[in-house]
Amino acid sequence: MINLWYEESYWGGRSSGPQRVVQNTIEALTQECIPYCKNTDKFKYNFLMQYQHDIAVTKHENLEHSSCIIGPQFWPFDSYGQFLIENQDYYKKIIAPSDWVEDLFINKCGLSSDKVAVWPVGIQVLDLKCDNSIDCLVYHKGRDDKDLQSVSEFLQDKQISYEILKYGSYSPSDFKNILSKVRFCIIIDGTESQGIAIQEMMAYNKPLLVWDVEEWNYMGESYVVPASSVPYWNDSCGKRFFNLLELEDSFEEFYSNINYYESKKIVETELSYSQSVKKLINIFEE
Repeated sequence: MINLWYEESYWGGRSSGPQRVVQNTIEALTQECIPYCKNTDKFKYNFLMQYQHDIAVTKHENLEHSSCIIGPQFWPFDSYGQFLIENQDYYKKIIAPSDWVEDLFINKCGLSSDKVAVWPVGIQVLDLKCDNSIDCLVYHKGRDDKDLQSVSEFLQDKQISYEILKYGSYSPSDFKNILSKVRFCIIIDGTESQGIAIQEMMAYNKPLLVWDVEEWNYMGESYVVPASSVPYWNDSCGKRFFNLLELEDSFEEFYSNINYYESKKIVETELSYSQSVKKLINIFEE
């Protein structure tokens, strides 16, 4: 049913967001018994998952444009992205992984609202035995080391045991291993278009205390949009705060309710493999 177009060399031999998008999509399609092929024009629908690379751009020319969905590895500020913004009859939809990215594409980059679809890649829901031998995982990505130091010192003062994982410095097995030991997670992150690693913590039902951000400003004032470290979120996931002054009170409220959070629910209802495939097919067929 779906031709997947991507280039493994883009991953650079490491576990990364783009690699996980492809891997999870393939696993989800397999689980839901949806036929697919890789980098071959065999089926009706075309999913060009990485549009910064020649395999997608070159093949796109020869595909039925109305059958093509492009993204989520789409960057509106490079030459490929500008071409697609200027030639919106070349495809059916551009994928935005979350609502705030859709806002950016439509209201700041000039894509028509009928050319953008929100689609998060699926997250596998699994049970994980946990020994609670460590209190907390501190996840650090895209933020100043001073923020990490402040949280570390806070936890030490509270006599909370913790381990630190920095983005890009661990393997999938490292990640799963530490999640099998901790009771909860603290997130120190910048904006996330989806936040796959964080959602995997949710899939294992870890309560989250998130030092969140409020906007994406990577390309300057003309492109500022409201954004978040956790674009898929509700109060059952944990607690968010926005500056260091809020840490003490936020932690106390979070910790006193730690046994009542059920972060797994949002993954089951909105982000599971079955939900992801259903949404993807609907985008192609609408």
